[in-house]
Amino acid sequence: MAEVLSQAEIDALLAALSSGSISVEHIKEEEEQKRVRVYDFKRPNRFSKEQIRTLYMLHDNFARLLSTFLVTQLRAPAQVNLMSVQEMTFDEFMRSMPNPTLMALTRLTEFTGQIVVEMNLSLAFALVERLFGGKALASTAVRPPTDIELAVLQRILRRMLEVLDEAWSRVSPLKPELDRIEINPQFVQIISPSEMVALVSLKVQVDAAEGLLNLCFPYIILKPVVAKLSARHWFSTLEQGVASPGQGLLKQRLTRAEVPLVALLGRASITVRDLLNLQVGDVIELDARASEAIKVLVGNRPKFLARPGQVGRHLGVQITARYKGDENDG
Repeated sequence: MAEVLSQAEIDALLAALSSGSISVEHIKEEEEQKRVRVYDFKRPNRFSKEQIRTLYMLHDNFARLLSTFLVTQLRAPAQVNLMSVQEMTFDEFMRSMPNPTLMALTRLTEFTGQIVVEMNLSLAFALVERLFGGKALASTAVRPPTDIELAVLQRILRRMLEVLDEAWSRVSPLKPELDRIEINPQFVQIISPSEMVALVSLKVQVDAAEGLLNLCFPYIILKPVVAKLSARHWFSTLEQGVASPGQGLLKQRLTRAEVPLVALLGRASITVRDLLNLQVGDVIELDARASEAIKVLVGNRPKFLARPGQVGRHLGVQITARYKGDENDG
């Protein structure tokens, strides 16, 4: 938006033009200089501003999904916030990494190449401590993780990659698979140092500990789907309600869940005195008739009507109809 000048500033500008201290050509030259933008041919921009914004929205959703995953996995307060999405060379990314650090080289089965998932060791040790039953505390220890710690971290990183795949499902499935973990950044060379990458930085907080989680996406890997990184494509998939792989997995797990099923023959109310005096052979009268269909409760709500019977040596019920009464009764 153009700057709005006050009346005093307009009067001062007209006075300067009238006195000759400022010329119209000088003003035009300043405007031309403002339009000039420095361009570095050594690091050409590969991602447009719209694509960077789409990556930001995509990984903002990933941050929310990852927060939910960490809370359920660690049974502790956890929060993930997206810090930034930047474009830089792979060499700049590698030089910014501390040594040692946790770098997971991840292969994308849907594409040709690898991405890098980097986790600060302070955050990694906090996750391990929490998974072992302790409290996640801020740590300043700078040491390589042990073999046992690496095995635990590999497991949680694979689960994080599943969440990342779910976040990307509206653009393109990634199908990420963890190849190996490196502690020294010098041993990580997946592309040429001058190649451009998109760096996604997230801040992860678990209990009193916090650290950064960085995702490095080389442009050459995302090139086949870079055209889909647009707000139009993003919102069109939202409107279509594309089912994510996570929804299918959730549906599959729900179908395997066990729910209590109770056949309610009837109810009766007796006094505490009668209850204490109950003997073998006593008869308790229920509020239902023997000829009436009984209610079948799923959980604590009636869902079906049935008739009691015998199946082999076991008692059973035969469903006769759906229950159409008030499901809050029973």
